[in-house]
Amino acid sequence: MKAQTQLIVAGVLALCGSLPAAAFDLAAAVQAARDYDASYAGARQTLLAGQEKAVQGRALLLPSVGLSAGVTRTDAMKPAADAYNTRSVGVQLTQPLFDVASYTGYKKGQISTELAGVQFAASSQQLVADVARAYFDTLLAEDVLNVTRATKKAYERQLAQAKKAFEVGTATITDTHEAQAGYDAAQASEIAAVSDLEIKRDTLAKLTGLNAEQINRLRGSVELGSDIGSLQSWLDRAAGGSLSIKSAQQQLQLTEESLTAARGKHLPTVELTAGYSNSHTSEPSSRLAGRASTAGNTLGLNLSLPLYAGGGINSQVREAAANLEKARTDVEASRRDVALAVRSAWLGVSNGTALVKAQEQLLVSAKSKLDATRLGREVGVRTNLDLLNAESSYQDAVRALASARYNLLYARLALALAAGELDDQAVATVNRFF
Repeated sequence: MKAQTQLIVAGVLALCGSLPAAAFDLAAAVQAARDYDASYAGARQTLLAGQEKAVQGRALLLPSVGLSAGVTRTDAMKPAADAYNTRSVGVQLTQPLFDVASYTGYKKGQISTELAGVQFAASSQQLVADVARAYFDTLLAEDVLNVTRATKKAYERQLAQAKKAFEVGTATITDTHEAQAGYDAAQASEIAAVSDLEIKRDTLAKLTGLNAEQINRLRGSVELGSDIGSLQSWLDRAAGGSLSIKSAQQQLQLTEESLTAARGKHLPTVELTAGYSNSHTSEPSSRLAGRASTAGNTLGLNLSLPLYAGGGINSQVREAAANLEKARTDVEASRRDVALAVRSAWLGVSNGTALVKAQEQLLVSAKSKLDATRLGREVGVRTNLDLLNAESSYQDAVRALASARYNLLYARLALALAAGELDDQAVATVNRFF
């Protein structure tokens, strides 16, 4: 009975091992990358670390409490005096009342936490874009390999026909050499295409941990184009939603607070202090007998005003002012970069739709030309070279159409990325084509 059970288990495991890995689409690849990609996991931990900045900044405005304790032994120098021990304990509370550095530290903590959230959101959206790029590159590499192999087969057929025709005397050796050269070139292209496909699959697997051989392909006939809205509407959306611009603006806010903190070093600081202390002296001498134990409370205000620091404070103010101007230019540069990215992606979608339609028509024409050339070769009005050229043109049209379709789909995602809107909904809009 035990042996039968072991055989059944072994059979089930063998069957499971022989089953193909589950196919996945773009949405599944994105979700897998969120759970697998090491860089994204690091970005998540950076977010958690950044969230502590607000806590640390708030702590600068809250009171601090410290405990102190000590034991001291005193040995008198005169022979007549007694040695004695002193034990003391105290509690001290300090509350800043006016401290520009503490307040700006609090503000910078709040801004830093917000910045961490924006940077993590940017990392999340960039991960989606990277997965999509790797996904489409893998599909294109598969298409290129298929086209290359189809071209190789065509040259192989033509080479065999050319050799046979030469043997029977109906063709020249030139036809054979042309077919041989085309076949050799196609074979070299196939080797390069295989290597490129492996690299693209490895890139996708590195991001997702999935078997890139099980990738879902585009549906056969699907209309990829749609109305995406005007360019100006996307520019307006990006101006308010771009994570790159938001990050630059928050960096600007941080430098503004740094300048305020540097200037605040010229101002006084005021803090409230309160404390309690208790000390006890053991084996007191006759002179200390009345002060064997003491206890007391303290309450006070401390003011500190810097008068001269060797010019260091003024230098720090100038440094912070220069950093502030740089941050302002960074914000403007970010706005320009985002506007350029929006225009590029918008044109990629709007012109890409027209390009796909043109490539579809070109493919139809190339197929018609190939069929006509193949018929002409059979009746003797076209040469082998004409047929090989027509075959190559058709395969080029197949490759160009595939590239145009993937570029169009990626441009849709790139447009959402530039506007700060590359979320699961944007992925679902593209994923429905698979």
